[in-house]
Amino acid sequence: MKRIKVNHKDIYIVESHNQVLKAWDSSRAQNVFSLDFHTDTRRAFHNYAWWRADTEVKKGLFDCHETRRQELADQKIEDYRAGRISIDQVNDNLRHDEHLDFAVRTGIADSVFILSRHRNRSSSNPNVYIALGEEDFRGQPLIEYSPGSVPGIETDESRGSDDSETLKKLADHSIDDLLLEEALTRVEEYKRGFFDSFILDIDCDYFNTHGSLSPERSGIINSLVREADCITIALEPECVKICRHQGEDLDSALILDKLLALIAAA
Repeated sequence: MKRIKVNHKDIYIVESHNQVLKAWDSSRAQNVFSLDFHTDTRRAFHNYAWWRADTEVKKGLFDCHETRRQELADQKIEDYRAGRISIDQVNDNLRHDEHLDFAVRTGIADSVFILSRHRNRSSSNPNVYIALGEEDFRGQPLIEYSPGSVPGIETDESRGSDDSETLKKLADHSIDDLLLEEALTRVEEYKRGFFDSFILDIDCDYFNTHGSLSPERSGIINSLVREADCITIALEPECVKICRHQGEDLDSALILDKLLALIAAA
């Protein structure tokens, strides 16, 4: 993890998204506002526990794979809470899409609001609420918000939310006030006082077009930058390449340079 200061703000830069936990753990902030192509709300240690449970069941050490998987994941959580393992040791077994669940289950963060491109229709994680979904909010600490259009921007509804033109408009407005204003309204509906104490978290794969890094209206992102306790940036270079729009030559280094310039000017 690399730590720098830009515009009097602590910026923590990591390669894999789960590595931000070290910065979050040292922050005084209670909440996290995350910009990410993906939602990253898989259960903590799901991958590690699944494969280890699979091995142990095949060896005849345990009978039920699901029960053993849950035991292994819960044990990792308890080991961290009890101080038996460090964040670095946690990250040895934590994937880059499992850190949010770990954060809220261990008290590193009270709640996380994820503004994402990818929309999940459902989640097996009881800590997750999918805004714009069919379920009622029950106080879940992980909130996924994935709008299908930009407020105030006309789209051809007959094309659907997965149409390339619609997706490009969404991407181009990634940090524009038109998109962020609605997201912030949602945050306060679910978690009043969320922005009294928060970290701004950014995955570089959230930015899929050059236009996404040059908002026409930047008042809200500038305010988030100024008011955040600190900012964490995950480079995720392979995800950036996978998620960028066709014809775009974005990479994580270019996106990082643009983000640091934006932070400096906020």
